[in-house]
Amino acid sequence: MNDSNDLYPRLLKNHVTEAMSDTPVVLITGPRQAGKTTLVRQFSGNGMRYITLDDEVVYLSAEEDPVGLIRGLDRAIIDEVQRSPRLLTAIKKL
Repeated sequence: MNDSNDLYPRLLKNHVTEAMSDTPVVLITGPRQAGKTTLVRQFSGNGMRYITLDDEVVYLSAEEDPVGLIRGLDRAIIDEVQRSPRLLTAIKKL
């Protein structure tokens, strides 16, 4: 399933799109390997930057300076955000 046309349809995609239209932060949770990353990657681009805390440099940045990491971001997807609780607090404050 390497081609994006071969992806299983994500039933939540329309709900996420609707939530993003009027909500500043949308959190997607679920069990491991349920397709959360696949779903959110479909929203990247079009002015939305994709950031993952699986990237060790990004993770360390989130831990050391969470406000600095998100400062200047207008719209972004932050994957694996649960790895950095301090980042969640910074998002809440902004």
